[in-house]
Amino acid sequence: MKTTTETVDVLVAGGGTAGHIAAIQAARAGVTTSIIEAGSMLGGTMTAGGVYMPNHFFTKDAQVVAGIPWELYTKSKAIEGLPVPDYRRRRPVETPGYYSYINVPVYASLAEAEAITAGVVIHYHEFVAEVRADGDWWEVVSLGRGVRRVTRAREIIDASGDSDIVRILGLKTLKTKVSQPGTLEYKLYGIEHEQLWKEEVQALYEEALGAGVVRKGDWAYPNLEPFLYYLQHGGHNATHIYDADTSDADGQTRANIEGRERMLRMYRFVRENIPGAERATIGFMAPMALARETHHTVGEYTVVKDDFVKATDFDDKVANAFNYIDLHSQEIGCEVSFIEDPDRIPTVPFRALIPKGSRRLTVAGRNVSANRIAFAGIRAQCTCMAMGQAMGAAAALAVQRGVASRDVPAADIVALTVEHGAVPL
Repeated sequence: MKTTTETVDVLVAGGGTAGHIAAIQAARAGVTTSIIEAGSMLGGTMTAGGVYMPNHFFTKDAQVVAGIPWELYTKSKAIEGLPVPDYRRRRPVETPGYYSYINVPVYASLAEAEAITAGVVIHYHEFVAEVRADGDWWEVVSLGRGVRRVTRAREIIDASGDSDIVRILGLKTLKTKVSQPGTLEYKLYGIEHEQLWKEEVQALYEEALGAGVVRKGDWAYPNLEPFLYYLQHGGHNATHIYDADTSDADGQTRANIEGRERMLRMYRFVRENIPGAERATIGFMAPMALARETHHTVGEYTVVKDDFVKATDFDDKVANAFNYIDLHSQEIGCEVSFIEDPDRIPTVPFRALIPKGSRRLTVAGRNVSANRIAFAGIRAQCTCMAMGQAMGAAAALAVQRGVASRDVPAADIVALTVEHGAVPL
């Protein structure tokens, strides 16, 4: 195994939903930046994870996330030759939010190109194995096939989704005893929807569930929607994997296996039992299962339910969230609630992105310091991207000013993101 060395200003651990935005922002702000990404593409949950609908850029009345996330989304639409939807023409009857769909190959390739153009150095198929402080520098060891890389960096942004860096350093994290179920994304095509009858397919599903042909969790939302919903969506984003913990290789393996077992079981049931689904095919399967939550970083502040539902106006807010709590559970399926006042927009405080007791280290995305209920709202993809942009700005400003990121005023972070197109807070 060869050993290589690298020196950068900012190291981003994880190139997923938050991480790729963080790296682009830091590099565009003028500091040298690299990404260590265990997978094969940028975008994380949105791309490799198959949840190809980043939400939510808009509430019912206004845009809450813009900046680099919105730029990449609109550029990807232009490459596809598709117009950007006019969200003012939507009628948000069922939900006050709007879903935006991306083409995974286009978005992943575009994000990579924009990162490289900005000067980001990307290292795929590597994971962080060791982290230690060396004065005002970090020394990070990452491993990949045939490669041992030693990176020296002024600032680290932990965007791993599982608080990898925080855990390696022995800083405090929180993992609830009962976490939200994970999922494996797949898509069934070829169902003849005109042959589907709501009550008939519901009865067929319930009979199969009672007989053990399908199992609880194979269809994630029985408390919210009829089984017809599963068929109309081709099964996409509609499976639960219980106790999914993808924070290590063993857990990821278990989640992958269970997710594929559930997919195949449902496919067989649908094709063999649902009228009009005889020609159904599995047209898409994400390469990896996903966890909705694993290890939360314990930050200098932990966002709680009241902060979210009452839209606490934090003095150090750095990103908008969204007025929507989407809490998945093994017992029920999914509980959805909205903030009744559309003028109340929850925000994310900078303190919740600073690991307690740390310096020159921030987190973004699913690593945010929040309790279970608040996290169920903050984890939305666009909010994760907005957190990533904010932490990319914080790290860049810290390097340029010769201070630790935690000492950069939140107002300055927001000002830099606004220069790069973000929504003013």
